[in-house]
Amino acid sequence: MKSNHILIQILFLFAFVNQTLAQSQKFPWPEGKKMALSLSFDDARASNTSLGIPLLDEYGIKATFFVIPASVKKDLNNWKKAVANGHEIGNHSILHACSGNFVWARERALENYTLDKMRAELVQASNEIEKLLGVVPQVYAYPCGQKFVGKGIYTQSLVPLISEMFLAGRGWMDEAPSDPIYADLAQLTGMEMDQKEFEEILPLIESASKNGQWLVLAGHETDHSGNQTTRLNMLKKLAAYANDPSNGIWIAPIGTIAKYVNETRLAIADTMNIPQLVRPSKDGQLRLTAENGRGIGPAIQYMPEWKAFGWFTSNDSVEWEVDVPMDGNYEVWLDWSVSDKEAGKEFIITAGKEKLLGIVGKSGSWETFQKKSIGTIQLKKGYGKVTFKSNQAFEEDGAILDLRELTLIRKD
Repeated sequence: MKSNHILIQILFLFAFVNQTLAQSQKFPWPEGKKMALSLSFDDARASNTSLGIPLLDEYGIKATFFVIPASVKKDLNNWKKAVANGHEIGNHSILHACSGNFVWARERALENYTLDKMRAELVQASNEIEKLLGVVPQVYAYPCGQKFVGKGIYTQSLVPLISEMFLAGRGWMDEAPSDPIYADLAQLTGMEMDQKEFEEILPLIESASKNGQWLVLAGHETDHSGNQTTRLNMLKKLAAYANDPSNGIWIAPIGTIAKYVNETRLAIADTMNIPQLVRPSKDGQLRLTAENGRGIGPAIQYMPEWKAFGWFTSNDSVEWEVDVPMDGNYEVWLDWSVSDKEAGKEFIITAGKEKLLGIVGKSGSWETFQKKSIGTIQLKKGYGKVTFKSNQAFEEDGAILDLRELTLIRKD
C-alpha cells in the first residue's frame, strides 16, 4: 500500500509539471523541492556513533552509513540505536578491497579478485549485517571508489554486479552531483566532504539546486578535526541550511531517494525526450522511440502529450544511436500520425550507407496513430546511427508527420 501511495503522489505531482519537464528536463522532486541531498559515511568509524549520529539526530537528519561488519561488532549497541533512529545501513564489503597500488591493500588487491569472489564477499557482508542489525543493506559504496576486478585483459567492471545486487551504488572522490534523470543508480557520484568547511560545500549545494540534481556527500570520521574527517562544525551549518524550508532541499538517506528516483522514472519514462543509445530488447528488436531519439533542426519538437516528434520544417530530422545485435535485413515498422492534407510526402531513413525511401501514408488525423511495416533496411552489427527525415522540401507552415517510433525487427 505504501508503494502504491508513493506512486500516486508521483503521478499527481507529474500532472502539474509535465509541460515544464518537456522544456527544462528537470526532475520533479517531492513537495516542490529544488534538489536532493544525501549524507553518507564509510567504514563504521567509532566517531560516527559517539559524535556524528548524535549531532544528526539533534537536527532530525537521517544519513547512510556504509559499514564493514567487523567494525560494527566493536560498537554493536550504538549501531543498533542508529538503526532504530532511522539511519540507513549500507554494504561496504567484508575486506575493503582496493587496488594493490595502495600498499596497505596489497593482500586484498582488486587485481586478484574475480566477480565470483566479490559476489561471495558482498553476500557474506549483507548476511552478517542482517544478523547484527536486523536490516538487509539495499545500497553499496565502492571501497576507494574503485569499480573493477582483475587486471589487463582480465579486468571486469563491478557495476553490473552492483546493479544486480543493490538498489544503488555510490562512488568516491567524484566531481559532480548526479542527475536523477540520467544517472546510473549503480554509479552514483560521491563527493568528498571530509576536511571541508561549509563554505566549500555550499557552492556544490547551490549548483545542484540550480540544476535539480542529487548531491551525495561522502565522508568517514565525524569529529572536530583529523584526517578523513567530516568536521562537526561543518555538519551543524549544513544541517541548519538543509532544514531551512526556503532552501528547497530534500535531505534523506541514499536508499530512500534512490527508491523515489526509480519510481518517478517509471512514471515519466515515456513522456520525456532523453537521447540515449538504443540497445536491443530481449527479443532482439530495436525500438527507436521519440523518447530516445535526438531531434535535429530549426523547429523540430518533442511533444510529450503525444509521445512523438513533430516536424515543422523540411530541414528537421531525428537521429538515433543504436547497438545492432547482428548483421542482417531488418523490417522497419513506422508508428506515426498525419492529417490527410499533409500526407503523401516522401521520407528517407538512413543507416550508414543504407537507405530506405517511402511515402507517408494517411493515418486519419494528427490524433490518430497507426503502425505499419514500410520495408526493410540492412544493418551491420555494432554501433551505428539511424536517421529519419523528409526527402523533399515543403512549405514552412506544412509538416510531414508526427513520429512516435521506428521498430526494427531482424528477418530470418
